[in-house]
Amino acid sequence: MARSNRRGGSDLALEAVEVSESGNFAFEVAKFSLKAPGKDDNPVDQAGKYIVIWKKGTDGAWQLYRDIWNADPATQQ
Repeated sequence: MARSNRRGGSDLALEAVEVSESGNFAFEVAKFSLKAPGKDDNPVDQAGKYIVIWKKGTDGAWQLYRDIWNADPATQQ
């Protein structure tokens, strides 16, 4: 999946690493990468990981319950 936004980010990619369900909860562990404006507006590659916890609502639909993300350490270029 590639997207662009108004702030100059582009090439967003999401990759699910693990998805598991237990009762009314499910979790998703994934990686992301994107290009973001860096110094002098030159694009910089950024990557990281995230976890999303989903909760099944009373109507049976999955709803976002909690999420957290962390960027990977910057690499020297």
